[in-house]
Amino acid sequence: MRRYTRQNLLKRGRLLAHTYIVYFIFEGDPQSPNFKPLYIGCTGSFYWRMVKHRRKITPKAKIYIKEFTIKAEALQYEKRCIKAWQPALNIKYNTWWQYDLIG
Repeated sequence: MRRYTRQNLLKRGRLLAHTYIVYFIFEGDPQSPNFKPLYIGCTGSFYWRMVKHRRKITPKAKIYIKEFTIKAEALQYEKRCIKAWQPALNIKYNTWWQYDLIG
């Protein structure tokens, strides 16, 4: 996975148009023991998703992305990551009975 800031992503957004991206929004110090993502998502339009999440992204936030060429693979990866990490802002999918709503 690669790490980007919000400004980098907005510049690169148009270049990532033909891929599906699973993204992780982290905040805080990577060396701390409770460092976990605030939000995990999957999108085909990465630029507009970052515009939508502008309130979740602060200047200190770190965004990691993983690119996929097949949508089903990206959705499965997102599902596994949400189950494993249980991010704070993915409230909709953090309960066991809602995991099947993803992909």
